[in-house]
Amino acid sequence: MKRHMPLSPKSLYSLIGGLLLLSSLPAMSQDIQLAGFSFTSFPRAKVKNSPLNQELAVNEYNFFINLPRQLNNEKTTLINGLQYQRVTLSAENDLNLGLDGENLHLIGYNLTALHQLSSSWNAVVSFNPLVSSTFNKTLEGDDFLLNSTVLFVKEKSDRLSYGSGISFTSRFGEPLLIPILQLRYKTEKSGLRILLPSQIMYDRFLGKFTAGLEIVVNGSNYNANSSRTNFLNEIEVVDKLAYSRVVLSPTLKYRIGKFVQLEASGGITLARRVEHHGDVFEDQNYDVANVPFFRFGIAIVPPIKK
Repeated sequence: MKRHMPLSPKSLYSLIGGLLLLSSLPAMSQDIQLAGFSFTSFPRAKVKNSPLNQELAVNEYNFFINLPRQLNNEKTTLINGLQYQRVTLSAENDLNLGLDGENLHLIGYNLTALHQLSSSWNAVVSFNPLVSSTFNKTLEGDDFLLNSTVLFVKEKSDRLSYGSGISFTSRFGEPLLIPILQLRYKTEKSGLRILLPSQIMYDRFLGKFTAGLEIVVNGSNYNANSSRTNFLNEIEVVDKLAYSRVVLSPTLKYRIGKFVQLEASGGITLARRVEHHGDVFEDQNYDVANVPFFRFGIAIVPPIKK
């Protein structure tokens, strides 16, 4: 196995230069980040319709890296990305829930190709193979998922772009084939980014600070290989565990120097759900009450274009 040497300053600046080439593609632009880490905390909240006043707390840890490279044709840019996400569940009065102490792992590789079709049309194609599992047993076929997206974007002007496409994603907790709509509008002072049905983001630029508001959906479908005890005190084997959440939050970002950005957000959950799937019982859904949450992150970002 080859040993990879740390990036030299020259290599790092080359990567950042590659990211700046994406500014001509409105679907991505400076939304791309080179690398980063974030932590999100959802405090204990009541599991709805639970007979024992059961509560669930969730923490999310997310690491990622994106490495862009422009091809010789100068019309195509490839982005190789790696991601690791860990979701930890902590349940109060767990008993029949079977959720306390569960750790959900997501390891993903993402290959995104951004291609300029003409002076006003761009295509974005993304393949995202994942390992999505609790790792309760040895790795098997059911631990693997493949998310993918095809998006065509019309660049109406330097400020406005819009597009549509199709995506196969497990972001909503279940693997789904869904149509997607994209809209981006940017001025010197603000920016609006919409990718329905998964996210809406608005930013207001205030020098080194950026203040905004966002609605974001996230989640996955995890291979579980675990068990729980039902109300009849019977052991049931859980094959899959689905986790999804929708959040609404103000956001605040602050740049340190040219390339480092601190990020914080805090808002409220609009919907959260954990689901158990098994062959011998009906799917069990656990809707969790909406509560405030907090997120903190740090990222390496492209410099602001003057």
